[in-house]
Amino acid sequence: MRYFLVSLLLLLPIMTLAAEDYEMGSYWTVTSVDTKPGHFDDYMADLKRVWRKSLEMLKTDGKVKSYRMFSNVNARVDEPNLWLLVEWTSAAAMMDAPQKYWDEHTKKLFGSDDAGDQANIKRGELRTIMSNVLLREMSFTD
Repeated sequence: MRYFLVSLLLLLPIMTLAAEDYEMGSYWTVTSVDTKPGHFDDYMADLKRVWRKSLEMLKTDGKVKSYRMFSNVNARVDEPNLWLLVEWTSAAAMMDAPQKYWDEHTKKLFGSDDAGDQANIKRGELRTIMSNVLLREMSFTD
């Protein structure tokens, strides 16, 4: 045990130096989407009408910094053909907002929770969500 503690103490300066080589940045949600055959343009129209409006509202509220879309130019079998990325101002901006905030957000977008639910069901006819991950940007500090 004593050798372990001595080894750990000797490594601390090296670990500190390594930690100064990079810094942590924004949190990003990345959603991979496979649009159903013949519905890519329909899904893009839905994104423009609803997703974009939602994210612009979140930007106005200070929760989102930016958002982007990427298409998979040479998608192989079982790969998504679209990625949706959202850069959040903080993890708390995304995860710690009370349910009341999201309920009001839905009402602003659709008029009611029921209309939001129906739009979500209809959207399921256009695409399949393959994955949704939370990433944290990193950069070198030079």
